[in-house]
Amino acid sequence: MSKVAIIGAGIIGICIAHFLKKGGHHVTVYDQSDPGTQTSFGNAGLFAAHECITANSPHLWKNLPSMLLNKNSPLVIDWFYVAKHLPWTIRFLRNCTSARVEHIAKSLSSFSSHAELAYEEIFGEVDVSNNIVNKEPILLYESKELFKKNQYALNLRKKNNVHFNIISKEDITKIEPHLESIYYNGIILKGERFTKSPLLITKKIFDNFIKNGGCFVKSKIKSIVNKDNSLFLQYEAKEKEFDKIVIAAGVWSNMLARTIGDNFPLDTERGYHIEFEDRNNLLTHPIGWAKTGFYMTPMEGGIRAAGTVEIAGLKKPMNNDMLSMIEKTARSILPQLGKVKSQWMGFRPTLPDSLPVIGKSRKCNNVYYAFGHQHLGLSLGAVTGKVIRSLIDKKNTNINIDALNPYRF
Repeated sequence: MSKVAIIGAGIIGICIAHFLKKGGHHVTVYDQSDPGTQTSFGNAGLFAAHECITANSPHLWKNLPSMLLNKNSPLVIDWFYVAKHLPWTIRFLRNCTSARVEHIAKSLSSFSSHAELAYEEIFGEVDVSNNIVNKEPILLYESKELFKKNQYALNLRKKNNVHFNIISKEDITKIEPHLESIYYNGIILKGERFTKSPLLITKKIFDNFIKNGGCFVKSKIKSIVNKDNSLFLQYEAKEKEFDKIVIAAGVWSNMLARTIGDNFPLDTERGYHIEFEDRNNLLTHPIGWAKTGFYMTPMEGGIRAAGTVEIAGLKKPMNNDMLSMIEKTARSILPQLGKVKSQWMGFRPTLPDSLPVIGKSRKCNNVYYAFGHQHLGLSLGAVTGKVIRSLIDKKNTNINIDALNPYRF
């Protein structure tokens, strides 16, 4: 079997490691941080295994002016950053036509339809039963007008077999009585579930990988080198040879891809969360607020309000206005929220069509890519792991990844 290096110890990299190790390969995972402690740590904890809605929308043009002028908008843009990265913005907007959005939703739905079964393969070996809650998220609409405006997204879900039920205000109150009565109605996303700790999910899969003979090296990879048809990783003052290399390093993936001659339109979405004390079991389901695009999820450490999108790159400090908006909105929906325990910002890897890059490099034989999962890294970790194992083992699969081709741009 092959000696495989995986660069990236987020949920994507760890799920890939699980499947490759299970397949008999000698696997070493590299990351400059501890497993699961970067972007994979801070999400809302939803296993959105049937989602097909992305940031791309044919209505973006009409809504963009009001979104940009509204401080409570789910989208915040640093215009100086965007001006420096104009080609990416143009590509993104080209993926906001009706035809492209239909294609994106269909492609994402096709891929994510395998997500739940792929995780069941992992969870058959890794016991996470105490950390997964089989209660479906509820997305709230502030007003009848907003609900009507969201009909396009709802119809797109229907078209792609993403099941949901429209639920009345009265029924929502029965399910979650602590919510303030400031919403019109909502939808329940059927068949979904959530975790009380995304970090613990990643760590349990990682611990099982190590127990079965996998290796982890905490180090930053500087480059990939192809010498005389042999692959080497360079890090610190070391150089190590591998038969195959998987790049699953999130927003840092393109930096490594460039070292072998590839270049992808990968950019960064900055996501935020605030975690509140919860001594009164205020929520039993994840609650989304459609207007601002975040969810409040009951976690093991409190209630986490997570989501939003900021386009501002890797270098700027946390945006306090975003944090203030999240806190203010969360407290308006759930006034009994306790003190703020922590604040966090992470970097989501995002591509112009909001679909991940999964496939083999054309520039360097035996290098594989698995990055760009945007908001769905937790949801798509296991199915990505299965696909990468199939590619490395050169085995056919019923999972169609044509739309995720690295060279589609």
